[in-house]
Amino acid sequence: MVSFEKKSYESAMELETNLDRSSFLISEEISESNKFIKYSNDFVDIGFIYYDVGLEPQIELLAQSDKIFLGVNKIYSCLDYDSKSMLFKKELPSLLYEILVDSDAQYIIYVCELDIFVYKNDGSFLWKMGLRDVIEDYYLEGNESIVIEYNDGDKINFSLDSGKTK
Repeated sequence: MVSFEKKSYESAMELETNLDRSSFLISEEISESNKFIKYSNDFVDIGFIYYDVGLEPQIELLAQSDKIFLGVNKIYSCLDYDSKSMLFKKELPSLLYEILVDSDAQYIIYVCELDIFVYKNDGSFLWKMGLRDVIEDYYLEGNESIVIEYNDGDKINFSLDSGKTK
């Protein structure tokens, strides 16, 4: 597991001053309530400017594919840290809870308040699913599926490779 060092800043200008040209910046609209954070390691520096809703930025580095999957609030993206390029940066329809990676690091799952998005470890999109209610709990079942639980007790098991229910 490759870890990141986290550093907070007082302003967007201070954060941007501490990022070099090969760094990445993921930013929401700047306001007085934003957090300004930089995550760094030997591979990359990533700056985040985001509104604090109680959710932290999510970062998953996959060394075997030179990819970093990340997101905060309603922004998510994938970086290739070897070529120093952004493969995609998109907006989510609901807040990002967490990024999950199966134990074989084949699937990357963006778990959101009302949605899930699944990618392959090379950054290619597989499938997405809007859900009927807010997700109460979620977990990977082996390397083949994700289980979504609702607050009424219902559970849905989705195949990671296809999105089909099991």
